[in-house]
Amino acid sequence: MSKDHFYHALKLESESCGGKLKCMNACPTNAIRYRKKKAVLINDLCIDCGECIEVCPDNAFLPVIDGMEDFKNSKYLIAIPSSVLYYQFGPDVTPPIIHKALKEIGFDQVFDISDFSEEIAYASVHHLNKHPELKPMISSFCPTVVRLIQVIYPNLVKLIEPINVPREILARILRERLPRELGLNKNDIGIIYLTPCPAMTVSIKQPAEKGVSQIEGAVTIKEIYNLILPLIMNYQKQGEINSKENTHFGKGWGVLGHISRDLGENRCLAVSGLKHIKKILDDIENSKLRDIDFIEALACAQGCLGGLFCVTNPYIAKHNSILMEKKSKPSLPINEDEVIRKYNEGLYLLESPILPRPTRSSQNDLALSVKRIKQKERILQKLPHKDCCLCGAPTCETFAEDCAYGEADLTDCIFFSE
Repeated sequence: MSKDHFYHALKLESESCGGKLKCMNACPTNAIRYRKKKAVLINDLCIDCGECIEVCPDNAFLPVIDGMEDFKNSKYLIAIPSSVLYYQFGPDVTPPIIHKALKEIGFDQVFDISDFSEEIAYASVHHLNKHPELKPMISSFCPTVVRLIQVIYPNLVKLIEPINVPREILARILRERLPRELGLNKNDIGIIYLTPCPAMTVSIKQPAEKGVSQIEGAVTIKEIYNLILPLIMNYQKQGEINSKENTHFGKGWGVLGHISRDLGENRCLAVSGLKHIKKILDDIENSKLRDIDFIEALACAQGCLGGLFCVTNPYIAKHNSILMEKKSKPSLPINEDEVIRKYNEGLYLLESPILPRPTRSSQNDLALSVKRIKQKERILQKLPHKDCCLCGAPTCETFAEDCAYGEADLTDCIFFSE
């Protein structure tokens, strides 16, 4: 894929940029520069983490998202909510109540994604046992982390587990099953994911493994919350919410630590936050994590609970998840032989391997790449290593690289300017 053709779930309106530099300092992949006192986004380095959207005081970075109105032409509309949607409300608002409200705003059916979590976890353990050379295997659940590895740690892409995410596996099953059951054409059925973050939208529009998603699009949890909250409040007034209701509720993977718990926590490491994840990935590159079999890495604080499109404070949401788990019935036991059969048939596996993302530094011309690396090192030796950002780059090292690629001039540095 050309580095000029990456889909992004955010856009930059440069005319709104006030030059505060906060976005550039927050970007985990150094994908933002300042040119002529305005922010510029480097397309191939952006991983849609949403950090720039959160920190920009001028709202120059805006999410590109679908809305419910974009799917009004679907004859039959399916909702697959991220499990964190259920934690945006109090523990007395049970999943059946939320599903009822979702149907009232236009969805024909709602499917709980988390029922597949334990099944897929067992398949992941089985795969890891068959391929011990993959240790530590890195979860593919968080698309921001997958793209971070593609861009910054291309040598580690082989450690990303080749197991598909629950939402895609469920959507594939529904694509095959529902047309027969409903007597509808496949194109008449719209499957929508209710997402906590922009990266999930990108993983649907342009999957990292270059396949095709089984999901039409994504609507933000924030929009859904605002639509169904009045309905839920009305249900409460009418006494339709029974706080003692004990329903089965599959525990999804949106909460930090849930993937590790399903896989077996002894040799699993759970980490959230891109700064912490980068430190762990550095340790993997330096062969420091020899006693860890599996890395559960989620980009947002407390996992998907801290997603950009969530409404409730992530710590309150986690508290809600604990209370809901105590109230719900135990998960149904999985059929291990059936899981192995599905694994052998390839149901859980990605259609294509995840590869490094082509960027400006991944040149096919080896001689030119070596020349630029040496030029970067020569320029870097001259720089003051202050990382002051006044040149328009986040660090002296990235500025030296920009100079080597002809995108900046040494005189842009305040120490060399006239």
